[in-house]
Amino acid sequence: MIAAHEFYAQHQLSISNVHLAGGTETIRAIRGGSGFGSAATISTVLAYQGGAKDLRIIGGGFNAASVVFVGRPDTTITSPKDLKGKKIGIAGTGSPVEFFANLAVTKGGFKPGVDVQVVSVGDYASVWPSVEQGIVDLGALVPPTSSKLVTTGAGKVAITAAELHPGWADVCVCVTEKALKTNSDGLLRWMEAVRSALTLITDDVQRAASIWGPALKLDATVAQEALGSVPKEAWKVEINEEGVRSAAEAAMSLGLTKQADVSGLLDTSLLERL
Repeated sequence: MIAAHEFYAQHQLSISNVHLAGGTETIRAIRGGSGFGSAATISTVLAYQGGAKDLRIIGGGFNAASVVFVGRPDTTITSPKDLKGKKIGIAGTGSPVEFFANLAVTKGGFKPGVDVQVVSVGDYASVWPSVEQGIVDLGALVPPTSSKLVTTGAGKVAITAAELHPGWADVCVCVTEKALKTNSDGLLRWMEAVRSALTLITDDVQRAASIWGPALKLDATVAQEALGSVPKEAWKVEINEEGVRSAAEAAMSLGLTKQADVSGLLDTSLLERL
């Protein structure tokens, strides 16, 4: 969404981006006044099932799992089949990261907590030090943190969640029902700007990185690695019910919700007009 700002004037938009920490804060801002934004799909699903029935998912943004499992440069782990007897470090519990860690274990044919240990090592900042110190064999990270380790040679990506769970909808375009009804033309122009930004990433990742990187104070090499290391097909504004339901099923497996029903949450009316 940072890159989308470059296309706002082209699509007659006079808005600015506000970056918030965490999916819950983003959803609160969308419902509290902004009316639209980009949020983690699983956060949107949980809010909707928790009573925020005014929310609607109207598009995608990143249709792939962003979690990667990183080891030290000399790690011999290259697939889930190599995980027996190993430890995977994660930040906290009850999040998509834990879901993907357990999925990696089961994809290898093992049982979490028996054959492979999924260990909460503290907060996110503690994950990589736990790998460096040999407390765990792999750490669950996301770009650009993982990208910095890869570009400097300090770490090596062993397993990617995108390969474990194709079709995952990581980030969505989320709006309130009121905003969709009262400002559909403006939202359509915003989604056109988002689509232009996503197309830029797939067509010219170097230029996209030159826009995105400085906004997050990232080295150009790191920014390019972060954007270019994921499947190109992930960068699209389209989203489908299967991707949304995957997030709901993950939440249910973690005990965060009792159902995977997302009926009424997805509205593709603007996508059909793009």
